[in-house]
Amino acid sequence: GDAAARRHLKLLKSEPAANATVAAPTTVKLWFSQRPELAVTRVTLTGGTGAERVLAPLARGAAGDAPVEAPVGIALAKGAYTIAWRTMAKDGHVLNGTVPFTVR
Repeated sequence: GDAAARRHLKLLKSEPAANATVAAPTTVKLWFSQRPELAVTRVTLTGGTGAERVLAPLARGAAGDAPVEAPVGIALAKGAYTIAWRTMAKDGHVLNGTVPFTVR
């Protein structure tokens, strides 16, 4: 039911935000409704040339609501990009999603 859906881990917000036009980010930040397991979390970035970059190493602050942070590692050129994330909740439920954004 709805209660189970609410308990599931989900992406609350991101930086860059979905569909935002931003200055080239140096770090991608993802806030989840539960603490995802970093060991099984993967964040990739596609865009520009179309090559997929795996963003690593992932980090997270000690606070319960701290975002997962992924270093971009390169200066992004102007254009459209997509962040793709995949993680697993404590209940073993695998979740994934995408966040499109544009570098101005």
